[in-house]
Amino acid sequence: MPETSIAVLFPGQGAFYGRALADLRDEFPEVGPVLAEIGDAARPLLGDRAVDQLFATRTPDTEQLLREAPEALQLAIYAVSTATYAVLRARGLRPNVLIGHSLGEIAALVAAGAFTPAEGAEIVCHRSIALREAGLGDAYMAAIGTDADRAQRLVDLVGDPLTGIAVENHAGQTVLSGRAETLDTIGRLAAVLKIDFARLKSPYAFHSPLLGPAAEKFAARIADIRQRPLETTVHSPIIGRAYEDGDRLTELLAGHFTARVRFGDTVRELAGTGVSVFVESGALDALSRITGRIVESPVTTVPTLLPEAGGAAVLRQALDRLASVGAVAAGAGGSSADQLRAALLSDVPAEDFEAFWNGRGVEVRAFAREAYLTYLGAKEEEPSVGASLNGSANGSVNGSANGSLNGSANGSVAVVDRDTLVRQLADIYAEALEYPAEVFEEATDLEAELGVDSVKQTELLVRVGNRYELPPRPSDVRPAAYNTLGKIADLIIASGGSV
Repeated sequence: MPETSIAVLFPGQGAFYGRALADLRDEFPEVGPVLAEIGDAARPLLGDRAVDQLFATRTPDTEQLLREAPEALQLAIYAVSTATYAVLRARGLRPNVLIGHSLGEIAALVAAGAFTPAEGAEIVCHRSIALREAGLGDAYMAAIGTDADRAQRLVDLVGDPLTGIAVENHAGQTVLSGRAETLDTIGRLAAVLKIDFARLKSPYAFHSPLLGPAAEKFAARIADIRQRPLETTVHSPIIGRAYEDGDRLTELLAGHFTARVRFGDTVRELAGTGVSVFVESGALDALSRITGRIVESPVTTVPTLLPEAGGAAVLRQALDRLASVGAVAAGAGGSSADQLRAALLSDVPAEDFEAFWNGRGVEVRAFAREAYLTYLGAKEEEPSVGASLNGSANGSVNGSANGSLNGSANGSVAVVDRDTLVRQLADIYAEALEYPAEVFEEATDLEAELGVDSVKQTELLVRVGNRYELPPRPSDVRPAAYNTLGKIADLIIASGGSV
């Protein structure tokens, strides 16, 4: 492989947030035609209601879609990954290998040219319909905080052939899938052994023998979809090798329903061949974080679409990072005006920002100059180390580090509202507890639902206090008072924490 080898990761379950598609559509012109193609293909299969959500200003969040429209959620996850890759490709990214995680393998094959975006959408829709028609009963997926060998011993102890390991992510996280009653029992055993166990946001028990009947229905539904030669290598963590043009891809995709995902093995193998940059094409950063846990040698992981500061701003920053390693052309993140809009008003469409800047740009510059002079005056009056405007460190405006506006480090802007704060906390707790971030909702009870004991909660509250520069907690306030991320977020806001 070349000196700088690049892999693109396509995520699966949970890789979505409400504005993900709108963030892409509003900022990048190549996204509109891709979404239109996907929508036209999906409409006859799923109906107008499911498809129209792709074009809404804000799609319902993952939890709501999971309850009310799981088929729309699967389509949305696929659409985000496919549209994000269209942006990366248009900016010059030419990866050496593509890797899909479960559902993400469909987007990876589309990115490689085996199927068109419309055909990929048809495959996703038929997949959902086959699952719905199979009537799979009470089943789910759960992340358990241990390696595959120990997880298998727990499964063997319960002795249910319809429940087993679905995904091997890394040494600290394995995903189980199967019947609810069996997984509930394993969850109780895990609690006794002090092993983390959490139910995942997945509509079905993927990669389980339970899905055998659905796999047959799925294979029949997509048998006539024509495949094309692969233009880029796609390495499958499910079949354990790269796809070949002689493979019958639709049959292999149907077989995914009951086969295990060995994501960790695939990432280690590719890193061993020289892949040093892993780009996540989709919403959130679950695969980037997992890859960082898997690979021992230094690698660069690049998430592309996060809700903080608007997904478009994060994607532009990702393009700049890729330009720094020669993966895309310099300036692919956008013009100076585009970057300014991404920093100041990331949720405003390009044409609206251009009209605003042409009419009021002089006033904005004047305001910025006045704020800067006020800041200098404050420094002269309070020369102590770290003195700043609005109580932040390193002389920044409105609570951020490194001289940036409105609360973000490294010179970028982050509009940090309560929802974003909850997500930041979810990432902190996910990393510390080795859970997927998606299991942490605003109202999730850390102890009752996730088994986080009071000692660990106290440790994490100390970490949060340091991260957000909170004042000391009163001695009569117990950690149990902050047993959800929502309550912790409210504490940070009420205490004037530095976000």
